[in-house]
Amino acid sequence: MICLKPHADPNKMAKLNAINQTLQLPMCDDDNAMQLGWLEQADQADQLALFPKETGAVSIDFVGGKKNHRRQFGGGKNQPLPRAIGLTAQHIPTVLDATAGMAGDGFVLASLGCEVTLVERSAVISALIRDALQRGVTADNLDPGLLEILQRLTVINADSSDYLLSEKPQVDVIYMDPMYPEKKKKAAVKKEMQALQQLVGPDLDSFTLLKAALQTAQQRVVVKRPAKAPIIELENGITPSTSIQSPNTRYDVYVIKALKSSGKIE
Repeated sequence: MICLKPHADPNKMAKLNAINQTLQLPMCDDDNAMQLGWLEQADQADQLALFPKETGAVSIDFVGGKKNHRRQFGGGKNQPLPRAIGLTAQHIPTVLDATAGMAGDGFVLASLGCEVTLVERSAVISALIRDALQRGVTADNLDPGLLEILQRLTVINADSSDYLLSEKPQVDVIYMDPMYPEKKKKAAVKKEMQALQQLVGPDLDSFTLLKAALQTAQQRVVVKRPAKAPIIELENGITPSTSIQSPNTRYDVYVIKALKSSGKIE
């Protein structure tokens, strides 16, 4: 269960209630529930945040923090993710991130020049992304380069499989990062991942989403997996065209042209 965290400031409560027009969350009366409210920081705009009982506050920040640090020091186009989506100096694909989550990978791809559509089925997580984008584009003394990056990001709250099949967006690459269940309990699971797991639960529809993505993407579908995880098995003998490895992660790449040439997809 998730509910609205009360705030003593009527103006901030009014702003939270405005966001809640689409979420329709109840006011909190249970201390054990996950709460949605304002994370207040000195000399910074208030951030919309989740407050799980088990961890510290969870919010999204594109201007400071880990995401912007990754943009500045993440290694650029030679890293496995941009290589997997086929990004080169001569070709910057449009990308639909079908499992946006906290928008980390989508932000990296936008920082490398891609127009990125973030599709997230959780309305609450979508609200966190929108709040981070709004804070970013209205921040004082914002780096013009960062503003351009944020303007390349678009957020859609929808079930990705339904969205792909009904809207049939024109996009070069569809990227998927399904939530893979951990076989061993880890003491230091990131608090963002804990919040996501509580909100959206385990992934049960990777098969359906991959099928929809293969019917929609114009160039390739990229699926992020733990390094030793099995591929997502599909009928008709569809397997990745190639994979790009990193120490803990594998990117399975399905090249649409090759799959069509082999008759495995239409």
